[in-house]
Order: sequence, then structure tokens, then C-alpha cells
Amino acid sequence: MFRTNHFFKGLFSLLAVVSINLQSVPTVRANDIVATEDVVSGSSVFVFRESRKKPQERAGGSIGIGGSRKKSYRETMNAQIAAARKKKADAARARAALVAKARAKERLAKLKLSNTLAAAAEKKMGTGDVAGAIVDYRGSLKANPKNAESISGLSEALTATGIQTAGEDNNEAAVPMFNEAVKLDPKNEVAFTKLGEIHDARGRNALAITNYEKALAIDPELSSLYLPVALAYVEAGNAVKADLYLTRAESSGAAGTDAKMARGVLLYKQNKNAEALAVFDQIAAAEPQNGAVQYQRAVLFDKLGQPDKAIDTYKKATQMDPGYAPAWFDLGVIYYNKGDYKNALTAYQSAVKADNANAKAHANLASTYRQLERYPEANAEYKIASETIKDDPNLYSEWGFCLGKTAEWDNATARLETAKGMSPTAEDESNVGWAYYNAAQTDKAAKNDAAAAEKLEKGKVSLQAAVQKDPNLDAAHMNLGSTYNSLGEHDKAVVSLNEAVRLHNDWVIALNQLGLAYRGTNNLSAALNSFNRVVVLDGNNVSGLFGLGSTQYATGDKNAAKKTQAKLKKIRPDLADQLGSIIAGKAIEYGTQKLKEKVRIPGIPF
Repeated sequence: MFRTNHFFKGLFSLLAVVSINLQSVPTVRANDIVATEDVVSGSSVFVFRESRKKPQERAGGSIGIGGSRKKSYRETMNAQIAAARKKKADAARARAALVAKARAKERLAKLKLSNTLAAAAEKKMGTGDVAGAIVDYRGSLKANPKNAESISGLSEALTATGIQTAGEDNNEAAVPMFNEAVKLDPKNEVAFTKLGEIHDARGRNALAITNYEKALAIDPELSSLYLPVALAYVEAGNAVKADLYLTRAESSGAAGTDAKMARGVLLYKQNKNAEALAVFDQIAAAEPQNGAVQYQRAVLFDKLGQPDKAIDTYKKATQMDPGYAPAWFDLGVIYYNKGDYKNALTAYQSAVKADNANAKAHANLASTYRQLERYPEANAEYKIASETIKDDPNLYSEWGFCLGKTAEWDNATARLETAKGMSPTAEDESNVGWAYYNAAQTDKAAKNDAAAAEKLEKGKVSLQAAVQKDPNLDAAHMNLGSTYNSLGEHDKAVVSLNEAVRLHNDWVIALNQLGLAYRGTNNLSAALNSFNRVVVLDGNNVSGLFGLGSTQYATGDKNAAKKTQAKLKKIRPDLADQLGSIIAGKAIEYGTQKLKEKVRIPGIPF
């Protein structure tokens, strides 16, 4: 009497709840697949767009003037800038008498007002009231837009304010001030210089070069710019221009070691590794505490396939200069790619401490936390990285995976939808379906069946698109089958899950779901075959044992069911007790009850 439709519906509900898939991650195929293992979310898989252990890329020997030399370099540049500004101020004072006579003769009201405000502005500039001067200069130009003294004066005042705003960290808030300054006075070499410096600090080589070269065209005596222009051309891969400016820097006598470093990196970029190493070794011998040259040596060792020597040399660089962010970054990369996530974590934490604006360091730190299964911390770092990196689908896909691991399914869905929008691959479509499926299970647990049904339908659409785009993507067929099961469309689930098993032979997670699908269609013999295969492949698979035992009982083979129960009892006594209740004819809704209470079955990991 227990083999009624009502009993089978109740039993299937129980089986669906305990299909928790504790089996290990399937063998890596074209992409890495990770199973979601939770009572609420049941059986589903996330597929990484590439390998989940995809090697990270080092900074690549990027160079700049940093460490102890940065202060000296900035002092040289600032001295030359100050000299240029003084030269302009002296020229303005030399014209002051003539300008005053011209102002005195002016009779037109607007022109007279313009001149009066210009004179007031100049006086305020002389006393250091730059903000007040800007107000007066703007008023002067409103009265007479062609007032040459106010045009040049406002350009200088904006430059002065921009320099203060930019500060030592090259704050980008100064960019609009410098842009207006050069628009007013296209001969304002100081503003062009500072614009170049800000863009240079953020790796925008093309903009840095453009502004530096404009400054040099106006004032070729700004020799402190030769080296940064050379460095920017090195990074841009323009060896001819880089060599030209390096030669000028060397001729100026102001570059010294920095010019040698730049030449060494240029040789490195040209794959002249032995010559580059010789240059760096020469500098290291002359300056044993130069962290920057140790970093460049480490980069070369890494490139030459000598990771142990590279690690030792990166460490030397960080010991000599604890704030050397590129060295910490590349040390993190080499540790990460070796699978040493503990040391990679320390390196990346030091990298973001030294340069918190490095979004790539935050992204790599997030990936390291992901490998260590520290998902909340990974999510925090992905968030920081995403504020700058807005066009990398891999970042948003990995972030969506980690949000799923913290059961933030709606947020996970949003991030994976973003990844799909950037690069609508079959893998992205499958992962969106994965997130909707799991979000729906959370809604079901909260008794929000309408929301759950809506999300399952959205997931189904995305998963159908995934299998259409790539009929050979096993993960998509697997997730689509699970979604059909959850919607009660078991006939369709059977088709999708059989395809998943065809593509991924003996895939335990799919075989478990296939057994459940067959139970939903009341095909007990086929269900029995699926669960039997699971147990043959993995004798300790609790989902397979539970499904097998309950199906054996449903077919009338009570003795076989008891034997399966005995095996399950050695692994999971609590689930064995529930199977025993079924065998004893007690059709309880244990699994459904636990689902409603949102209580995980003890010992089942996420």
C-alpha cells in the first residue's frame, strides 16, 4: 500500500532534498567544473571560463622612477618647473609698467573693469591668495575675454592650484585644472608637464608621452623629462624613440643609474636577456642596496625559467625596499603559479599595502583568497578591483562563483549576468543558469515559491541558450537537467542528463540527478541502474547510496534496501536512519521539513 502516487511524490521530494552531491570535483576537461554541494541548492555545477588555476601574469618588468630615487627625481623636476614659472613671472613683471600705462588710458567701462580685476588678481597672486586671484581673473575675462594678461594669469593660477591638488601622489582631481590651464595658454609647459606626470603615474603611456613632449617642445631645457619619456616609450615598445630619449637623458648628465636601468629594461623588452642581465648586474655591484635593480634581475630570472632564483631575488628587492609594490606583485604571481597560495597571499597583501590603487593586485589577491576558500575576503577584493577593472568577464565570473559560495545568490546572478553581457559564451550562459537555479532554491526555502519559479524559468532560458551555443558543454546539460527536475519537468530532465552523461562518461553528479529524473517519471528500473552505477563508481557516495536504497525498496527488494542501508550507516548514520524509516514504511517528510527549516544536514559541506 505504500507504493501509491502520494508515496512516490513524497519520496521523490525527499530524494531531491538529499541529492547533495558530496563527490569530488569531476576530472578537468576543457574547463574546470565545480559542484555546488548544499542541501538547499541541490545538484548544480559552475564551469570556469578557463582553468580555475589559470596562471597569473607578472608586471613584466615595468619600470618607473621609484624608491629612494623618486624623491631626488621629483626635486629635480620641481626645481626645473619652479625655474620655468619664475621665468614667466619675471617676464610678466617686466611688462608691468607698460601694462599699467595701457590700463590707465582705457576709457571703455568693460575694458576698464577687466583691467581693474586683472590688477587685483595679480596682487592676490603676489600675496599667495591663488583662489581669490582665480575669481578676479575669471571676472576680468567675463568683462573682456581677450584680456591677454588675465588669460595668462588665470592659466598660471590654475596651474598653481593644480600642483597643490596633485600633491606627491599625482591626484587626478588636478587634471581638469591643468586641462583648462593649457587651453587658456597652449604655451604653458608646466601644466603639460604635470599632466604628463599624472598620466604616467597611472600607466597611461600614450597620454603621458603626448603631454611630456608638448612640454619639451615649449621648453627643451626641461631635461628632467627625458627619462620619464624614455621610460614611457620603453613600456610602449617603441625602441627607437626610447633610445632617442635615453641618449638625451644620458647626455644631460642628470639621469645616471636610472638611465642605465631604463636601458637594461629596453634590452629585456627586446629579448636581449644576457645583455640586460649584464647591465643590471653592473648596477647591483655598484649599488648593493638598490632594490629596483634586484627587482629587474628577478624579472629576468623568472623569464628565463629560473623560479627559485627569481623568488630569492624578488625577496632581496622587498627587503631593500619594503614599499616596492611591483616586486611584491611579481613575487605573488610566481608563488600563485606554483600553487603556493599561502605565500602568494602574503605577497599580494604587501603589494596592495604598498600600492592600494593597483586594481590588478586586488584582483590577484581575490583569486588567491578564492583558492584558499576564503570566499568573503575574496568577494571584498573583487569589489575593490571592479571599481577600476570594468571590462574583464573573468573577474566578474570568478566573483559570481565566490558570491555563490557565500550563498549571496542574487548578487552572484548579477555578477554572472555582467560577465555574460561582456562575453556571452556558453560557459557564461551555463553559469547564469547555475546561479538562478541556486537562487530559486533559496527562495523555496523562504517559502517564496513565485520568486523561485520565476528564477528557475530564467535559468532554464539561459541554460537552453548555453546548450544551443555549445552542444558539447557537459556542465550546461547537467544544470539544465537539474533545473528541469526542480521544475517537475522530469521527462526533459532525463534527456538533458543523459546527454550530460554521454559527454562526460560516468559523471557521478549527473548520474545521481538522472536517477532522480527517472524516479520523477516513475521509471524505477532506470533509476535503479543510475544509482547502482553511482555506487559502483563511488562506494561512499551518500546521495547514491540513499537513492539506491530507497529505489530498491520502491521496487519491492526490501532485503537489498537493508543491505544498502547498512553500508550508508557506516558513513552517515543520520541518513541511514531516514532510509530505515522509509524501509519500515514510515513515509515521513524529513527532507522537506529540514528544507523548510533551512537546516543543513550535519556533516554535509558546502
